[in-house]
Amino acid sequence: MKKFILHIVIFGTIVLGLTFVADYVISKNLRKSTTRMLIGWNEIYSGNLCNEIVIMGSSKAWVQYSPQILDSILGIDSYNLGIDGSPINRQIIKYDTYRRFNAKPKIIIQDINMWAMGIRSGYEREQFFPYFSDDSLRTEISKYEKFGIFEKYFPVYRYIGYIDLILAGFGKKVLQDKIILKKGYFGSDAIWDGSKLAKQTEINYTQNSLALSLFDKYLAKAKLENIKVIFVYAPQYIEATKKIKNIEGMYAMYDSIAQKYNIPILDYNYDPISYDTIYFYNATHLNRKGAELFSAKLAHDIDSLGILK
Repeated sequence: MKKFILHIVIFGTIVLGLTFVADYVISKNLRKSTTRMLIGWNEIYSGNLCNEIVIMGSSKAWVQYSPQILDSILGIDSYNLGIDGSPINRQIIKYDTYRRFNAKPKIIIQDINMWAMGIRSGYEREQFFPYFSDDSLRTEISKYEKFGIFEKYFPVYRYIGYIDLILAGFGKKVLQDKIILKKGYFGSDAIWDGSKLAKQTEINYTQNSLALSLFDKYLAKAKLENIKVIFVYAPQYIEATKKIKNIEGMYAMYDSIAQKYNIPILDYNYDPISYDTIYFYNATHLNRKGAELFSAKLAHDIDSLGILK
């Protein structure tokens, strides 16, 4: 009986050791990936970013704010921290991770919109898997993502069901991605599609109390660290803006926050760009042509604020 138990212990130890090795290999190789979902995190964890301006937001950030154009006009170095499908709770986690591994920026360009002050979980949760060795990230993201005990603490378990990540981690598959990010930005050449907008009669803006509390702490910290913040309403197609229910309430919400922290607001909701579908691929996202025109306008408007001087 003792011999049998010994064999079980030895076998279990070997299996556990192999899972640690597998987890290390998969995660290490994924942290070299250049796919849209992972490249931003990988560049953050490289610790090599040193940007005077960072751009914060969801997909409305990473497809609409071009760091290359901002850099060329303003003569600075910027980086787009936009995170797809993610309101402020995830945005702040990405920013906090950026701050732990990279230099402090001078300015934060914060995209604000009808959905920013919400809380989201679940969407592309696998983007965090390769970085679970970072206790701080795992702890923070676990406040919102429903990771089980085994996912959080048992090696390789979280990758079960994500066969593409496993194969890529072992070098058996190359993760294909047509979306190539440069400094966190992607200019989309997709053509206009207004079908989703046509089905909507009204659009509600989000005003989650937890999100607002997180946002307030994030802005308070920026002020304490003497980091300037600029709020920006990026252009969206005017017919979408017209469908926002109680848009005055949304403006009042952001105005009160801006006044509290003396933050300037640049509003492009009614900019000429917003009236022409030639600049959009859907009602809330600019295509490459629109994004680059907007980024140039934004750069000149930021310059006129005198913040960089």
